[in-house]
Amino acid sequence: MKNNFKSEIMKHMKNKSNFVKVSKYTCWCMLMMFLMVLTPMRAQTSRSISGQVVDELGEAIIGANVTVVENKSLGTITDIDGNFTLTVPQGTTLEVSYIGYVNKKVVVDNKISYKITLKEDAEQLDEVVVVGYGTQKRVNLTGAVSAITNEELVATKSQNAQNMLTGKVPGVRVIQKTSEPGEFTNQFDIRGFGSPLIVVDGVPRGNLQRMDPNEIESISVLKDASAAIYGVRAANGVVLITTKKGEKNKPKIEYNMYYGIQTPAEMLEPVGAVDRMRLFNEKSMRNLTNPQLTYSDEQIEEYLNGTLKSTDWYDAVIRNSAPQQQHNVSLSGGSEKTDYYVNFGYTDQEGFFKSKAMDYNRYNLRANLNAEVAKNLKASIKINGIIDSKQRQYLSTWEVYKALWRASPNEKLYDNDNPEYFQKMSSDQLNLLAATDPDVSGYNKTTNKIFQSTMELEYAVPFVKGLKVIGMFSYDTSIADNTIYKNEYNEYTYSEATDTYTAYAMQSPTNLERYYGNSWTTLWQASVSYENTFASSHNVSGLLLFEEAHSVGDNIRAARDFSIPLPYLFAGNSANQLGTANANGLTESASQALVGRFNYDYKGRYLLEFAFRYDGSSKFPSHSRWGFFPSASVGWRMSEESFIKDKLPFINNLKLRGSYGKMGDDSVADYQFISGYDYPNTNGDRYNKTPKGYFFNGSFMNSLGFRAVANPNITWYTVKTLNVGIDADLWNGLLGVSFDLFQRDRDNLMANRIATIPGTFGAAMPKENLESDRTKGFEVELRHRNRVGQVNYSVSGNIAITRSMWRYKERTPSGNSYDNWRNNLTNRYNDIWFGYGADGRYTSWEQIANSHIFAGNATLPGDYVYEDWNGDGTIDDMDRYPIATTTNSTAANFQDKKNYPLMNFGLTLSAQWKGFDVNMTFQGAAMSYVSYGEQLSAPLQFNGNALDMFLDRWRPVDPKQDPYDPSCQWISGYYSYGGTTPDLNSEFSIQKGTYLRLKTAEIGYTLPKNCLSFIGIKNLRIYMNGYNLFTITGVKGVDPERPAELYGYMYPLNRTYNFGASVTF
Repeated sequence: MKNNFKSEIMKHMKNKSNFVKVSKYTCWCMLMMFLMVLTPMRAQTSRSISGQVVDELGEAIIGANVTVVENKSLGTITDIDGNFTLTVPQGTTLEVSYIGYVNKKVVVDNKISYKITLKEDAEQLDEVVVVGYGTQKRVNLTGAVSAITNEELVATKSQNAQNMLTGKVPGVRVIQKTSEPGEFTNQFDIRGFGSPLIVVDGVPRGNLQRMDPNEIESISVLKDASAAIYGVRAANGVVLITTKKGEKNKPKIEYNMYYGIQTPAEMLEPVGAVDRMRLFNEKSMRNLTNPQLTYSDEQIEEYLNGTLKSTDWYDAVIRNSAPQQQHNVSLSGGSEKTDYYVNFGYTDQEGFFKSKAMDYNRYNLRANLNAEVAKNLKASIKINGIIDSKQRQYLSTWEVYKALWRASPNEKLYDNDNPEYFQKMSSDQLNLLAATDPDVSGYNKTTNKIFQSTMELEYAVPFVKGLKVIGMFSYDTSIADNTIYKNEYNEYTYSEATDTYTAYAMQSPTNLERYYGNSWTTLWQASVSYENTFASSHNVSGLLLFEEAHSVGDNIRAARDFSIPLPYLFAGNSANQLGTANANGLTESASQALVGRFNYDYKGRYLLEFAFRYDGSSKFPSHSRWGFFPSASVGWRMSEESFIKDKLPFINNLKLRGSYGKMGDDSVADYQFISGYDYPNTNGDRYNKTPKGYFFNGSFMNSLGFRAVANPNITWYTVKTLNVGIDADLWNGLLGVSFDLFQRDRDNLMANRIATIPGTFGAAMPKENLESDRTKGFEVELRHRNRVGQVNYSVSGNIAITRSMWRYKERTPSGNSYDNWRNNLTNRYNDIWFGYGADGRYTSWEQIANSHIFAGNATLPGDYVYEDWNGDGTIDDMDRYPIATTTNSTAANFQDKKNYPLMNFGLTLSAQWKGFDVNMTFQGAAMSYVSYGEQLSAPLQFNGNALDMFLDRWRPVDPKQDPYDPSCQWISGYYSYGGTTPDLNSEFSIQKGTYLRLKTAEIGYTLPKNCLSFIGIKNLRIYMNGYNLFTITGVKGVDPERPAELYGYMYPLNRTYNFGASVTF
């Protein structure tokens, strides 16, 4: 019969004129064949069943997965009433699952309708958490380990995955300094320790900022002695990133995307021409001997009546919004012996400049393959590629904002309002329209290419249960390619008398600079692991691993001037050409380690872990190259004791834990045990690192640079960390608490010994292992999950406080007790900021005349009154006392005093109702102080312009009246009259940086599955998302996270509104 059908179809297909007829006939025949073949089989082996999935309160569970255990490809999802219908083989077993509930299996018998009740999973205590060189059940953890899943991570939308952790992980501090496209300058640390070690799929790697967040399965943070197993560079904690893999028998294609609009989270706009002239008049009127107006009423009136127009440089250069987008496609699946995951991601973010000079785009490609290639032998290959490109104008972005705030509104964009001629500024700065246009003034483009690969073999030794041998090799390489093109262009002045334009060459001569750097790292590991249970109560596991790593880095830089603007090095002039390399980028290092770990628990009640790492680093001399770094942790699950389990059944989990460990760090060693010279000598050249030297007989000869005296005794600086904690989960998820108290001591920190040596000695003193410090603090996390009716919701909050002190700080001995109190940092917190206290403002001439402290004859109402701390009637250095905290408090340069908070907190709220879901994360900080210099401290700096926040100022009612006339009436304000600047190290300049920010908010809707299945879509979710939506703070004028670095001239944080979708096929 099949042959007859086939012959008939072939005969009809030969006749093209009967194409439509044949098509109908063919479809009818195939349908008949399908029914004839399958109908008997269905009648004999399959039948249709229906059911409803509910919770313990009888409420319907929407979107629960109902699958056939024997064949995962057979399955469905419950509708809005919790109902499902499924055709299944006779005698099969169903598995019903839903997030937050315990999976349930149901055997299909003779019934045709089933009511299935799922129980809530109290805390999912069996959740597996990634730890150093392995995994553990969360309930058995004895260290301070926090974890976050992909679902929690991607609820925040950002180009930098670090930002997506903000406020979600206790003890993890993320300070976003800027949202400039492609600029990854966050302060990212654990417990304030410093930059942590990033480990991706078991291999130490960086570039968390450049990872596609959709490819991340989970992130674990090791905060205490649990990090000691990673030895070198783990002294600041470890961030473990695990990427996704395919699910067996669940092939799927998933597409995620969002498109968003960015707006500046803060807009520091300069004032217009009239306000600028009035501020200048106030500045010049504040003169004891010759108060006068800089600008006359007639000059101001020309702008008021429209004869002259004020130039809005912000509006000319900055746009109020910029687009961003992210797309991601992944393919995953697997069989009983193989699973695969392939991911492709694309990210694009534009900047706020109207010239579209700034743009960042990134491509991510990852492939993870796991297979059982033979009996007891598994193989794994992981490959990752990243290409990203950042482009901006030639002028540094911070210089653009400095110039924007300074640009005079009295000067035009174009000379004679002719768009073909850029107006030459009267000051020394560039015309910003030209300076932000890459086609006019040039550009700076950086491309990074990163390749990472890992291959692993795992052999389960037969006849020895739980014994495995694992070998792993990884090869990573990265290439940095930077092009800096400075283009010469003209600015003009116009002569009305002659109707001519005079050109002035800017940025002469045209120059092209190319930088190329590459590095590679290999790492291989061989390990033996064992895990088994004895007498059903004694659980034992162990690991012994050998590891070796080798890293090499190189670079080259070349530059040429150009007569013809052709941006390729070969087209440049040979005169003044430059070819060099960054000596600090020429690196090679190697390390070896022997790692061991032993775990034991008795009935999951008494927990013990011991680990060690025997590390060797090439950065130290042979006799001090190796270090032994052990750690131990214990735990007691009190909830497993009968006196709690039987008498206090509402306690699901109660665990006490403690850890202690020692770690080493070689990050600042830099082969200082080797003597020699620096050749060529580039010391002191801040920017280009060009060699120094002398001319001999018309030829330039490079000079030698003296190195510090070699230190043959240099060795590891060591870290000892202590952590005690408690975890409690009560009433099936209604309340969860985790509390950690920690202390970290560092010894043998590098410093230069204070000693006076003659200049003829020819070298500086070496770095030695001299100093020590201590960091301590605590973390608290509270959790709550519940279901009310058809609404599932959860609340999670965390707070962390950390502070550091010097235990010993090398310094010159004090000459007196006051000097010792003021400057001896030993046994003192290292963040103390000395300054003047604030004692109000002078509000009248009478107050000035009767002031209890000396007020000079130039003092005016509105001026700042400093606290006379020692009560001697004079404000001097003896009146400075601790008024705030700051990182690097002893820095001579004000901008190096960074406003990193000592307290960080976060609150995450989420809820689900039917197909809707809502997620919000609040994040904030306290015990932080902010202060800024230059144009953020006073108006009219460099005789430029002023930010509009300085209009809130003290000033006379009559602006023409002599301010020193006692009859002068005053209007009060925030800032003083005439642009006088308070002391930068005073409470008038230093503000409390406490803030609360709605970091992210998202609302989504998942369409019912039965509405989509007929077109092959398994899941479709659409959503709206916001980022940095609002901030509550007392900081005046600026965002409290704006860093003090570069005097605050930073690209602003962005506020984004995103619209996206997630589709699964």
